[in-house]
Amino acid sequence: MSTPTVTVHGSNGRYTCEFSALPGRTFGPWDLIETIQELKISALLSAREARDVVFDAAVNGTATAHTN
Repeated sequence: MSTPTVTVHGSNGRYTCEFSALPGRTFGPWDLIETIQELKISALLSAREARDVVFDAAVNGTATAHTN
């Protein structure tokens, strides 16, 4: 069994999230702060993990993290 993940897509200061445990569903769009807050709750990421994945998506367009 693989570890569940969340993928964050960022474009023009707006972010959406896709969870591997919920295929085909997209959540958002949110701004940077809202996305970090949502990931702390929905993906059970630490504040640092949530911030890092959102910043990576801001720079690269997409980023993935393991959920807890």
